[in-house]
Amino acid sequence: MQLSIFVSSILLSAVLGQSDPGYPVKNPSISYWQIPPHPDVADHQSPKLPESADIVIIGSGMSGTSIAWHLLMDDNSTTTPTTKKAPPAPLRIAMLEARQACSGATGRNGGHIRPSSYEEYVDAKKVTTQDQAAKITKFRAGHVDALLRAAGRLPTEQARQAASVRPVDSLDVYFEEAPFAEAVAQWETLRREVPEVGDEWSVLAGDEARRVSLMPGAVGALTGTARVAGAIWGYRFVTNGLKMLLDAYPESLSLDTHTTATSVNALKNSTHNFEVTTDRGTILANHVVYATNSWSPHFVPVLGNALQGSLLSMSAQLGGAGLPKPGEWPAYHNNVSLPGGRAWSLFLRGGLDYIVQEPEHGEYMYGGGAGVSFPGEDDRDQYDDSGTPPSVVAAYLNGALPTYFGYQNWGAERTDFPADLHPDIWAGRTKRVWTGVEGFTTDALPLVGPLAEQFTQRPVKNPAAGQEWVSAGFNGEGMDYAWLSGKGLGQMIRNHMANATNEPLFEWFPTAFLPTEARLQKQNGTAARRRDVGRNGRRDLGEL
Repeated sequence: MQLSIFVSSILLSAVLGQSDPGYPVKNPSISYWQIPPHPDVADHQSPKLPESADIVIIGSGMSGTSIAWHLLMDDNSTTTPTTKKAPPAPLRIAMLEARQACSGATGRNGGHIRPSSYEEYVDAKKVTTQDQAAKITKFRAGHVDALLRAAGRLPTEQARQAASVRPVDSLDVYFEEAPFAEAVAQWETLRREVPEVGDEWSVLAGDEARRVSLMPGAVGALTGTARVAGAIWGYRFVTNGLKMLLDAYPESLSLDTHTTATSVNALKNSTHNFEVTTDRGTILANHVVYATNSWSPHFVPVLGNALQGSLLSMSAQLGGAGLPKPGEWPAYHNNVSLPGGRAWSLFLRGGLDYIVQEPEHGEYMYGGGAGVSFPGEDDRDQYDDSGTPPSVVAAYLNGALPTYFGYQNWGAERTDFPADLHPDIWAGRTKRVWTGVEGFTTDALPLVGPLAEQFTQRPVKNPAAGQEWVSAGFNGEGMDYAWLSGKGLGQMIRNHMANATNEPLFEWFPTAFLPTEARLQKQNGTAARRRDVGRNGRRDLGEL
């Protein structure tokens, strides 16, 4: 989903940049993560839509929230100085969301903060330099610590518990010898070239892989330590974070849900650079940020040359009564099974399934079945997340887990799950199925940074006062891309406001993410028809 993170139900369309994704549908499917909706944030609106703002952020998911969080919580201009000088005017940020807060990919993904660093480092070297690939790998691995620290800043124990940011047992399990051998070779490359990340991984083979995974068909596995393996309840983290920001910075932040941004126009005869038009009115702004993932090409059509949406599916269900509870799995690292539960990536038939076990009630958040479909079922609108998964995908999600674990390990169906958590939680083994939209890019890297006027086609009156920005295209890896991408973009905006410069660079941020001409140029009108394999949005890079 990351999306952080999803499973694909279809093969991706071949043509990019030729259609407007429009707006998010008004009646999306309800994900398990969104139950119950946050009472103070889900439908939050200002009494009156702000007339102006320094920055308009379109999108209220992990990326948009991170941008607002880091601009406000790391920016001294929002606090009153101790000197006798008049305090600066507070930074004003207007956040817009077409539907409920956090109703896009962040609220629909798989809950993983666990990159498969060995594979992703080798893949990144195919589209950028070795130095940048190493920086990207460390950037992604750093999200476990970054999100743990961020969750620790939430103001109440209830909010921190709800966000459920935690380290987990982590297994990438392989069921075929050739892919496992390739993964081991990739790990050896990572350990040799980026040892600070590679040393967090180890290899299990044969009987040891089967013992630790409890999966009889496993031929091998790669395991990551708690430094590179975490999980999160993304919806609750974001909505509690937004609640904190709204309470702490009432003069600086507004949030207007059910407010669709329809267009952005440059202004010539105004004190502001842009006018953002919504279905509830207009907002004047100097900076506009598109944290809208796959919908970003609606506002900047050239982004469609490198960014498109893909409709994906997820489920929440119970494991069998024979499977271990969180903290009781066969240990593989320091002889400990972590109380935060276990997470798996399952590589089979050239695809990827993935699971996260929730610690409180033991639910399995499960996605998979890449490429599984009946004829005609992959022809749906790629931006319509209102429906349930295609029937064959839903059937796969509901039936595959006992096969993976083995029916003897699986045991009887559970009868201990609380029956009255919420009326939208289904009574059977499957608690919920839903769809979501992932934003994928042609080079499998996010688009994060300033948008030049040659891309937006909106020349501004005063470039020193503000410009347009994007943070999108996380390729199903949102939980180990989006938070620090938002921090990076917030720092770029802050530097721009302080120095009146477009220079966005700082050492820890991968410059390969920047939306450059080389990345946004038209790829002969098409992108490769690449294979989507699920949780991480990993695909064959193919012909880009």
